Amino acid sequence: MGRIGRSFMLVGQSYRVLMQDKELMVLPLASGLVIAAVAVSFFFGFGMDGAALAHRDPKAMLPVFLFYVVTYAVGIFFQAAVIAGATERLRGGDPTVASALAAAGRRVGSIFLWAIVAATVGTLLRMIQERAGFVGRIVVAFLGAAWSLATFFIVPVLVLEERSIGDSFKRSVSIFKETWGESMAGGATLGAAAVVAWVTLVAAVGLLAWAGFGMVALGIGAIGAVLLIVFFSAIQGVFVASLFRYATHGHTAEGFDSALLSQAFVPKR
Repeated sequence: MGRIGRSFMLVGQSYRVLMQDKELMVLPLASGLVIAAVAVSFFFGFGMDGAALAHRDPKAMLPVFLFYVVTYAVGIFFQAAVIAGATERLRGGDPTVASALAAAGRRVGSIFLWAIVAATVGTLLRMIQERAGFVGRIVVAFLGAAWSLATFFIVPVLVLEERSIGDSFKRSVSIFKETWGESMAGGATLGAAAVVAWVTLVAAVGLLAWAGFGMVALGIGAIGAVLLIVFFSAIQGVFVASLFRYATHGHTAEGFDSALLSQAFVPKR
């Protein structure tokens, strides 16, 4: 089975689990709304100067970094809540939005500390990429991919296990290596299905606009974008929870195919 086929099958399996607790889709929607509110408050509260940002004025970069930290923290918190809720379902429980938020809330301190680390690494990689030459950009791209794989399981570790940030990072790396080895170069295969969905939406909006239905195209594009973001964010949480359970408990959660989970990452070539 090809990568796209595996991707759609994994989306389908994650979707069937998610549909048992549809209310969990409220969490990524809430995350987006909170991040939007944070963006507005930072823009007006700090009065971010576009010209100063373009010239890398240190005074302008500080609020940008703080913005990264806060948005990272919000995104990670709600992602942790989805993963906690999905894990409760995979264990045979009956999660609610409240129970998922409570699970993430118990680890809010660690989540915020991890947001600082993630924002710092992301900012450094971006700064290096902007200043590096062609070869430097390739090196940074590899470093970014390695970082993504090394930290793939850090959110479920943070929310489901009582560990420090350093131990959580080591745990994430060890889970990945022990289950999938060190010869992986790509992310989880849900990405292929997401790309197909986004391309389909863009094509539909483009055709409507070309046919003269500009306002309809704009409305469908906006609504479709929100739905896709919410859907795939929730699906990703369920998928990560199932992969974490597969890797740490040695068995496949009900509703998932172990062969597909074992091929969840793209091998190096």
